[in-house]
Amino acid sequence: MDDWEVIRLRCVRDREPIKRVARELGIAPNTVRKYVRTLIVPQKLKVHRARRLDTWQTTIDEYLRSTPKITARRIGTLLRERHDTTLRIGERALREYVASRREQLIPKEAFVRAQYAPGDQSQFDFSPMHAIIGGTEQVVQVFAQRLSYSGYFFARASHRQDRPALFAGLLDAAHFFGGLTNVAIFDNAKTAVTKILRGRDRDENSEFCAFRGALALEVQFAAPRRGNEKGGVEGTMGYIEDNFFRPIPSFVSFDDLNAKLAHFCTTELQRTHATHRETIGERFAREGQTLHPLPTVLPKPCITDYARINKFAEVMVQTNRYSVPTRFAYRDAIVEIYDQRVVIIVDGEAIAQHQRANGTGQAGIDPLHCIDLISHKHRSATRALAFAEERLPQVLIRLRDRLIEEQGPGATKTWMAVLRLALESSLEALAQATEIALSRGTLDPQAIALLLRQRADAPARIVFKTPAPAQTAQIVDLTDYRIATLVECAS
Repeated sequence: MDDWEVIRLRCVRDREPIKRVARELGIAPNTVRKYVRTLIVPQKLKVHRARRLDTWQTTIDEYLRSTPKITARRIGTLLRERHDTTLRIGERALREYVASRREQLIPKEAFVRAQYAPGDQSQFDFSPMHAIIGGTEQVVQVFAQRLSYSGYFFARASHRQDRPALFAGLLDAAHFFGGLTNVAIFDNAKTAVTKILRGRDRDENSEFCAFRGALALEVQFAAPRRGNEKGGVEGTMGYIEDNFFRPIPSFVSFDDLNAKLAHFCTTELQRTHATHRETIGERFAREGQTLHPLPTVLPKPCITDYARINKFAEVMVQTNRYSVPTRFAYRDAIVEIYDQRVVIIVDGEAIAQHQRANGTGQAGIDPLHCIDLISHKHRSATRALAFAEERLPQVLIRLRDRLIEEQGPGATKTWMAVLRLALESSLEALAQATEIALSRGTLDPQAIALLLRQRADAPARIVFKTPAPAQTAQIVDLTDYRIATLVECAS
């Protein structure tokens, strides 16, 4: 190509002699003369060189036609086993040859560009992504639902990719969009499909079927291994990962992550649609008016299980243990498993609620559930699991150690009397009152109870009224008085 350009410049434009140009370039004069007379650009000839596998081309073609998904490695194994045991071919050469034959024999599938009406269809899916939560990098499962007409999407992160996370995502998305589309497209995940039947028929999971029925949401399932049928949400997952999760973001908690993720979704209203010359907000303004309203009574985004409360007043839920008040031991319970929490119900009453454990073999123990029982068995207080592993505020542990130091092992009875105060308030309020009591040099449970009541009620003030109209009421603040002084004044 370079020689051709030089010949055209020197011989055609500058009118230099052909023989001189041919001599200086080292090219035959006839070749120079041909390039001067014609405008055909010289092309590099591709010489087909015979390859070792050309001998087996017919056999390889038969394998590809009979089994289109057969791998190149498997074809090489069959050639050595059935045809030529001495065949030696590199794996890369084998892959390239099989790929070239596959491309000629099995053309790639073409797709039909779809056009959607407002409110006609939405697509939803899960995808794993990385985030730093509370200083620890972990994999989060992101649920996303996309409206096919406007391209507006909603995303929500969870620890798991299970039915409670799916139900929570669908319900939050319905609130986010303000309604439901005619149909929603999903793949054949086990969270929804128990068995793939012939054609488009599916044996749906009973809990998923009940939830979508209560939500009045029609769901259709894509064909197996046909990601193009929900290509809109597949592309949305890549967009979310590129623009929100890269580089790996850091969040204080999952609530912080989901709050910022929801804000990210709302900013998409200003973005121009990839296909249409309109913003997503302009298209959603039309689509939002066509969405079906939500039912008056919405389903709970949870799955229900049944369990037996054991002798330790604990319920086993998916390999994890959760405590209940000890008076409910040996009872049957209904367990509602949400995405982030677990609710335990006995006789129609919610008796306990815990944050759902993320791993296996973990224990969700509430110290308040065991206080009544341990009050009667106070000597076990120092070894009780409910009070271990930092489940109690450290100031209460310091109080226990101070009491045992001054009163001996029997001081656990006094300590349990202090812990019982949390049943009427909370551990946080009790910890604050105990901190004040320790700072004022008292370990008396009655003093801690008084401080707790003072914090619960309005600030204690005594108003002295005099008959003189010019004088105003005197307000005496008792917050800095010691307990002993108050007792003396009262006596």
